[in-house]
Amino acid sequence: MTDRDRRGWIIVGAICVTMFFIWGAINSGAVFFVPVLKHFGWTRAKLSIAFASGWVTGGATGPLIGWLADRVNPKKMIVVGATITGVLWMLLSRATTFNEFLLINGLFGICVGASTTIPCSILIASWFERQRGLAIGIAFAAAPIGGAGMTPLANYIITVGGWRAGYFALGLPILVIVVPIVLWLVRPAHSGDDGVRAATADPTASVPIQLSGFEISQARKTRSFWLICAVQILVGSTLGMSPHYVAYLTGAGYSAAFAASAVSMFLLVTTLGALLGGPFADRSSARTAMTVTCILNALGFVGLMGASRGLGLAVNILASGFALGAYGVQMPLVIIESLGVKRFGSLMGVTGVFYTIGAAVSPIVTGRIFDVTGSYQIAIAAFVLMSTVGAVALLGCRTLAGEEAQFTASASAAA
Repeated sequence: MTDRDRRGWIIVGAICVTMFFIWGAINSGAVFFVPVLKHFGWTRAKLSIAFASGWVTGGATGPLIGWLADRVNPKKMIVVGATITGVLWMLLSRATTFNEFLLINGLFGICVGASTTIPCSILIASWFERQRGLAIGIAFAAAPIGGAGMTPLANYIITVGGWRAGYFALGLPILVIVVPIVLWLVRPAHSGDDGVRAATADPTASVPIQLSGFEISQARKTRSFWLICAVQILVGSTLGMSPHYVAYLTGAGYSAAFAASAVSMFLLVTTLGALLGGPFADRSSARTAMTVTCILNALGFVGLMGASRGLGLAVNILASGFALGAYGVQMPLVIIESLGVKRFGSLMGVTGVFYTIGAAVSPIVTGRIFDVTGSYQIAIAAFVLMSTVGAVALLGCRTLAGEEAQFTASASAAA
């Protein structure tokens, strides 16, 4: 193992800690749904609006976050975003009105995006080439592991001290653990790393690695770009059950403690998906791997429709849990495979807008469907269809070489 490899894996470890605590807190949010509802007396649709506001703001600012991450030190973005995120959890523990819930959750969308997915993906992409999928998979697997570990802990704290104590407990480790570790260990890769500096004209130079791919203006003219956007909104929409998951299981006859444990089991399987989804994409292709992932997600929602029986719940946890973890790793790889890494951060941000639109709107619609019909079954059936259509859309994505050839041919024909 070279010195560059060692440094890269150390940074992956630091990103694991970041993802564990920041996304672990977000992923444990379902256990707060019922206690907050009981405290304030809001409808499920109304509370879903507050939770969904983070997806709206995250999607709206995603292109800006990606643009900044391509041009400034991603480490600075992670530190600032993580610091504010930790403070926001503590502020949420003191919230007394719906508008405060709405504002704080909206700020989460910006700060979590600025401290995790986009800058962390760019850092890993700059340090790894041959094992990029594996490295992203390991780093992103820490998010569901964090959720699996923090969900029962948050549920216990809620039981003992109430939901306010639970929210405060989610913010503390972000401030005292994540921020110091990022400041100490993380830095982006440069061409001067691992002996590359010796080959440059200036032996003291340290310039960013030059990567291939499309500019944003060019990417928008490709078929793969729009198909990726379609997949993003379709798969993002399938997250509509996330804040309702515990409520759905308790409504199906399970206890609150068992429902919290089911969330933990789901997230543990999500971890497995993140760990295996990247290597699967490395060995085959990201497009093929994610097609399989979307099919698994559809199967998982079929299981959720019959979750009142143990077998249906098991199918949901195994299939949809695996798919959720694999998707988070494979989508960045699909973007790299079809559109390159030259403007990877910007492409993540722009296409991610579609994902967050789906993720923001879907929980609200899901809550409204329940409020009107008294059931989640219509929403779940829609998620089966969306996952299936997403799998079909992925089949139309091209490789970067294919898109470059098509782009050149189109430019020649226009000339």
